Amino acid sequence: MTLRKLLAACAASISLFALSGCGDKPVVYKQGEYQGKPDSLPWNNAQFKGDRVEWEKAIKARNQGQDEYSRTAASAR
Repeated sequence: MTLRKLLAACAASISLFALSGCGDKPVVYKQGEYQGKPDSLPWNNAQFKGDRVEWEKAIKARNQGQDEYSRTAASAR
């Protein structure tokens, strides 16, 4: 008798769990308006302190380090 109750409880909980994903959530969207977090400029942070030129220099230096041609030419010298 307790096994039947246990199986019935398991079946009921599984069916409730399966049906819980079937509900629709209301979509709050205003036509033409961005609803997400506003993005800041990449150089507005503690490292670059709003200096765009320093940020561009850092990006160029990083890109040079990732360029296989310049890395192999420098190591061949």
